[in-house]
Formats: sequence, C-alpha cells, structure tokens
Amino acid sequence: MTNDTLRVGLIGLGGVCGGVHYPGFSRIPGVEIAGLCDPDADLLEKRKNEWGIETVYTDARQFFQEVNPDAVAIAVPNIHHRKLVLRAIETGCHVLCEKPLGMTVPETVEMYDAGRSAGVRHMTAFTYRFVPGLTYIKSLLDAGTLGDIRHARFQRLQDWGETSIGWRQYKAMAGTGELGDMGIHRIDFAEDLLGPIRSVCGSMRRIVQRDHTKDGQPCEPQDVEDWVAWISEFESGATGVFEMGKLTKGRGPDGGHDLCEINGSEASVVYQLHTPHAILIAPQGEPYTRRTVPDEFLKRPGSPRDPNEGDPVQTFRYDQAWEFVSAIREGRDCEPSFYHGMRSQGVAESIIEATTTRRWVNVPQWTKGKR
Repeated sequence: MTNDTLRVGLIGLGGVCGGVHYPGFSRIPGVEIAGLCDPDADLLEKRKNEWGIETVYTDARQFFQEVNPDAVAIAVPNIHHRKLVLRAIETGCHVLCEKPLGMTVPETVEMYDAGRSAGVRHMTAFTYRFVPGLTYIKSLLDAGTLGDIRHARFQRLQDWGETSIGWRQYKAMAGTGELGDMGIHRIDFAEDLLGPIRSVCGSMRRIVQRDHTKDGQPCEPQDVEDWVAWISEFESGATGVFEMGKLTKGRGPDGGHDLCEINGSEASVVYQLHTPHAILIAPQGEPYTRRTVPDEFLKRPGSPRDPNEGDPVQTFRYDQAWEFVSAIREGRDCEPSFYHGMRSQGVAESIIEATTTRRWVNVPQWTKGKR
C-alpha cells in the first residue's frame, strides 16, 4: 500500500466480480484496481474494455509477481480457491475469497491458519451479512426485542431450469451443489443471528440430469444436489429449518422466494430479499406489519454507497468491499473472516454426513483464533 492508496487485484472476472466486487471496490476513495486476472482471454479483453483497466493477465503467478497488489478479491470456481488464496497470502496480500471458502474443512482450516500466521486480513464473501433488513434484525435480537428465540426458518428457492449450469454442477469443480452455493450463505448468517449450530440432520437430492446445455448440446450430467433441506439445533436451544432448491417452478433464476423468519417469545420477524429495506414484525398477539429499516442500518458506517441508488437487492453487496478495505486500513479482523468460512464448511460437511448416515450429527466447534 503506497501512501493512502490501496491497490486491489481482481482474480476471476465472471458475473460475481462484475456484479459485486468491481462495483464495490471502484466506489471506494483511495482504492485503485491495480490489475485483472482470468484464464479466459475473451472475458479478460471484455472487462479490460468495459472498465478501462490496461493491466491484465491470464496467468495468476505472473499477475502476483508483476502487479504485486496489496489485496485481492478471488471469484473463481471453488476448486481453485485454496491454491490462489495461499499464493496471495505468501506474497503478503490481504484476501477476499468467494464462498464456499474451500472444498473441504481441512482446506478451510489451512487457509485460516495461513492468514492468521501471516498477519493479513482475510474475508469470506458472505454478502448476506450486509443486507440492511438482516442487519436491523440482528440489532433487534441483540436488544432482546424478540424475547427468547424458539425457532427459525430459512429458505432460498429458485428456478434455474433443467439445462447445464456450468462448473457449478460438477463435484470436482464445486464440491457440492445447492448446499455450497446458496445453503452456505444461510449457515453463515443464521449463526451470525442466532449463534453456533450444535447439530444437524438433513436430506439432499439430485433431481435432474442437466445433461444438455441451453442451446441443446450434450454435456456431462451433473453429479451434485440441486435440492437440500436440513434441521439445525443451535447451542442457544433454538431450532432452525432450512431449505434450498434450484428447481422450484415460478420462482425465476433470481429467486423469488428468499426468506428468513425468526420466532421468539415476544415477537416474530421476517426478512425477504426482494424488500431488503423493510422487514415484517409481529409482537405477541398481533398480525405482521411492515416496518421500514431505519436509516442507520441501510449501509455500513462510512460506506460511500448511496442506499437510494440502483437496485437495493444488488447494491447492498457493495458494502462487502467497504468492510474489507476498512478492516485493512484499521488493522482489525474482517467480518466475516476465513474463520466464518471454516465454521460454515464444518456445518455443511456435517449436513452431508447426516444425509449419508440418516442420523443427527454434531457439528465441529472452534473458538476464534483456536482450533
């Protein structure tokens, strides 16, 4: 980092980078997008022209050697996370990595330990931590407004059709299907809201083959699940019911049904992604009413983002870059960090074990900074 300028490199330039990472970092004063890296030369050229960034590479090793960024955001297929994260840490880079952090728990432990040992800032891209409605709900929970939390419901239902969805449908590239794609987000923000998950039972299904592309060309069929559901018992005594699926007709590819409902002894609240600036709340004995999220929860403190500009379903995600940069500048841990990526992977693998063995499984527990 030279003077007050933070030089950030972007690795993996697909939809997540174009929709979240680039617009997030490009809004922050004192941040320079120092270089781009992607093995797809055509995509690299497209982003170079779109964003006006001349420093581009198809080779990650050369990118690190010649650009020498202060920090990187990694948004590549899951199989490549570990290699790129460890390479970044070896060069002294702060790292923001897409979820799921790794393919397995041992991978996430290795990355977390490496980041801690090197003293770099590390962040897992759990964007739902920045939803205004969920941030507001967390404040209500912290204040005790809902009373004792009894049970909760988390759902993300989409319709991605029945044709190929690319690398995400292959275990060798993604690790898991719907569990690691949408489920891992809910694991993280459920623990952020309600505390550690203690045990799980679950069910996973691969329903369709996805053996053709959208233009009708044959491809290898998928070998991961496209539907998953599980029950979690939290250390607090609360119970959570989770369901994720990509084959729910009528929901659309963006997911018309994205819900979190938390039920306490004094009140219940509901968050829905399509209205991120509002929640539903129902005190005991009363019906649900809509409540606008107070201004102080619409964005992270100091964020340059205007919460009234753009599509609020998308733009809240830009605050992830602000949190990453702020943690670097302030010399503190990111929230969420690789620790949370590791924890979520532990829960996910417990769900897989529970599904395979048809029984309840206890989730591995870690104390932050220790294993």
